[in-house]
Amino acid sequence: MTRYEILLATDGSECARKAEIAAMKITKSYNIRMAAIYIAVARKDSEREELVARGEEVLERVVGMGAEMGVDVHKILVGVAIQRMPKMGARAEVIAQAILDAAGKYKAHTIVMGGEGETEINPELGSVAQAVVRKARCTVLVAR
Repeated sequence: MTRYEILLATDGSECARKAEIAAMKITKSYNIRMAAIYIAVARKDSEREELVARGEEVLERVVGMGAEMGVDVHKILVGVAIQRMPKMGARAEVIAQAILDAAGKYKAHTIVMGGEGETEINPELGSVAQAVVRKARCTVLVAR
C-alpha cells in the first residue's frame, strides 16, 4: 500500500480551498506524496450519487491544481450511505471517521483540512475538523 505523507480532506468549500493550497505547498516543498479525499455521505442512493459526482469534480479540480504546481495528487473518493442519522452531528462524525480511517490506511503523517465545511453556519471550528483534531493519531493542520 502506498503511503501518503499528506492527506488533504476537502469538500470544495472556501476554507477547504485554503487547505488545498497549504497541502500543495507543503507537498512540493518537502517533495513528499499527497492524496486528496472527498467523503460523500447521504441517506438516499440518489443523493449519494449527486454527492459522488460533486466529489469527482472537486477531486479533479484538486488534481489539476496539483499538476499546475508540479504536485502529483492521488484521489480518494468515499461514498457512505446512512439510512438514518441517529443524533445531531452524526454526519460530521461519519465524515471524520472516514478521514481518520484513510489516514490510518495510508499511514498519513499529516491531515490537512479546512476549519469550516460547506454546510457550516459560522462556527469557530467546524464539527468535522473538531472531530478529526480530537481523534487523530497524526498531525492535523487546520486552514482558516
